[in-house]
Amino acid sequence: MTLDRTQDLPDRQTLLIRDGLVVAMDDHDPQPVDILIDDGAIVEIGPNVHSNNATVIDASSHFVLPGFIDTHWHLWNSLLRGTVGDAPDRDYFTVKRSLAPHHDVSDFYWAARFGLAEAVDAGFTTVHNWDHNVRNADDVDANISAHLDAGLRGRFSYGPRDNSGSEEPMDLHGVQSMLRRWTPDLLDGRITFGVALRGPYRTTPEVYREEWRYARAAKLPITMHCDRCLRERGCKSCGLTLLDSEGLLGPDVQIVHAVHASTEDLAALTRTGTTVSLSPVTELQTMGFPQVSELIAAGIQTSFSIDTLAMPTTADVFTALRTVLSVERARTGSTDITARKLLRMFTIEAADGLGLADSTGSIAIGKRADIILIRQDPNLLPVGDPFETLVYNGRTDNVKTVIADGRILKHDGALTQPSVRDIGSIAQSRRDAIVARAAAAGHWQS
Repeated sequence: MTLDRTQDLPDRQTLLIRDGLVVAMDDHDPQPVDILIDDGAIVEIGPNVHSNNATVIDASSHFVLPGFIDTHWHLWNSLLRGTVGDAPDRDYFTVKRSLAPHHDVSDFYWAARFGLAEAVDAGFTTVHNWDHNVRNADDVDANISAHLDAGLRGRFSYGPRDNSGSEEPMDLHGVQSMLRRWTPDLLDGRITFGVALRGPYRTTPEVYREEWRYARAAKLPITMHCDRCLRERGCKSCGLTLLDSEGLLGPDVQIVHAVHASTEDLAALTRTGTTVSLSPVTELQTMGFPQVSELIAAGIQTSFSIDTLAMPTTADVFTALRTVLSVERARTGSTDITARKLLRMFTIEAADGLGLADSTGSIAIGKRADIILIRQDPNLLPVGDPFETLVYNGRTDNVKTVIADGRILKHDGALTQPSVRDIGSIAQSRRDAIVARAAAAGHWQS
């Protein structure tokens, strides 16, 4: 089908970010320098940079950071915000399974645009779109088109239809078709692909082995949930040692949550170079305590993610990081989890986990211009250590400018794309229509 896209992405510009306190997320301490951007790339960094044709962005009284990077986000169910709630029959998993079949392809497009608009507003410039409700090629095209139209960098991980049976394999022919349709020239250098697999906890050996074999033959990175095992079935592991024994872990595999990973599981992750994405706020709500300290102590490459807008959460990096900091100090008594470490887990370490560290995640000459400006409003003053100031006191509304791949997507606190200025109303009407269709089919009771 033909998707009704809204394409109003601003052009890349030659930009000169002047007089900001640059927190580059590299080995250097924050320093006041200028940044010159041309054709979407960082071409010069230093004091008193000059350009005759650049648009100057005054960054005085601002922190200048690389854009935040999310490593696991279910964009497809963003419209379920406001439907998930406290009642037993309104928990996330019940709502998702009831309403997932009643999304049409335009819902998937606008769900992704809604989630990505909130991402831009919060300072994200890269999002891993973890799609575990792929029904057909139209769904895939809607998600990829939305990501391109939103202007962000990211990965699209093709997954199964929601609530697929354990013996039902994922549509691997659909994956191959996606790769044929979406050639590099259509992706603007911003989108890569992966697969979201269910693994031994949720599928039979025949299914997960074949899916792994296909992914590795196609050289596609793999991501897998290891989440509610303990609460759902009382098991003490999500099968990570089993995957290890079959040679299925490795640097091409990302495990999401790993809340109930055993000591043996953690050792397997360390030994194989497997990475982990944590979603602290949603994990605390539905799974248990994220093992932040244990993962870091084991030397496992670990990053953070928002997970979903359907649960009681937002794309608020600062609240997530303060939550981690507070929980870890209460849970372990350790002060090893520092503000600097946490910010790196939403930037350069997240980029490394997605294989994008050569392009983004820090501010360096030659990298793509994924940069955010955070104004030093009264809640961020006085400034001591910039990392501690940001993590301890930051708010999303301090993010004033967002530049993704050289395009200004947020300026002076406002989103620049007209298509998303009324995104909340679009989300509301589409959410209401989904609920109405489900109710008419007898799958939902208001």
